[in-house]
Amino acid sequence: MNATEEFSIGLDIGGTKILSALVSKNGEVVSEIQCDTKGGEENFSHQIILAIESLLEKEDIEMNRIKGIGIATAGVIDSKKKEILYANNLNLENYPIGNVLEKKFGLPVQLYNDANAAAVGEWLWGSGKGKHNLIYITVSTGIGAGIISNDSLLTGSHDSAGEFGHISINLNGPLCACGNKGCLENYASGTAIAAIARERLATGEASHYFFAKMDGLTAVDICTAAKMGDSFSIGLLKEIGEYLGLGIINLIHLLNTEAVILGGGVMNESELILPSIRRTVQKHGIQSMVEKVKIEKSSLGSYACVVGATGLFFCKNDQLAALPH
Repeated sequence: MNATEEFSIGLDIGGTKILSALVSKNGEVVSEIQCDTKGGEENFSHQIILAIESLLEKEDIEMNRIKGIGIATAGVIDSKKKEILYANNLNLENYPIGNVLEKKFGLPVQLYNDANAAAVGEWLWGSGKGKHNLIYITVSTGIGAGIISNDSLLTGSHDSAGEFGHISINLNGPLCACGNKGCLENYASGTAIAAIARERLATGEASHYFFAKMDGLTAVDICTAAKMGDSFSIGLLKEIGEYLGLGIINLIHLLNTEAVILGGGVMNESELILPSIRRTVQKHGIQSMVEKVKIEKSSLGSYACVVGATGLFFCKNDQLAALPH
């Protein structure tokens, strides 16, 4: 590394793991440390501090070369107060993560919703570079979206914009944990893929791959089986792509975006879903609005959140106003 180069630290905080990374001004992950997530305020505070300290010690970086700490996390947040208001999977409520880290390290801290962070990362350094309007969609345990519109990140009045997984695609569909019926998450998330597969196998649909694995079935299992030619899994993933495509049509019609970028664990595992999404969008969307929209996978992959979380510290002046402070 250049002896004078500046970096930022990014944290991607999930329910099962925390990824800490040293990120350059070009959006490159120079070094990383990953650890399992431990919930509860005391355990969590110790863990994130230790992760940052370990990263700095590993690379022997002086603090004056670190511009700040960017955090991407699931849950309900207040980016201005830099607080995690509620995160069930972290067992946290009203946790002042910004204050904790600013006091410990003397560095500025920025807090993002994970999908928003990924959208910023793709906009600055990834598949959305050079675009003025884009939507990043994460398809993982749940489904979320980050939206860049006319070079501004849309966060809504309470940092809750982009709950793409909770738009209803079937008013007579199953009840969602959010209280709505027929939410997209119930049809196309990683959790839904596994649940639908188990239900169909239990009612007699045939798969040569899963006859003995039904109880512990996961979305990754379905993706793996599809790669091996299992017709049951291939058909299910194409169907998942159709559901996502229907949801994406609504976003394109509403926001008139230039690009839709898809990431998250499910998209990283399956090559079958993207073509199904594209076919559905082209078949059912308003042609003048969908025909020029690029729909593609994230180029930053699993680094999208951790890289995007550092985006504010490396923005040009004309980009700075677009990001939350």
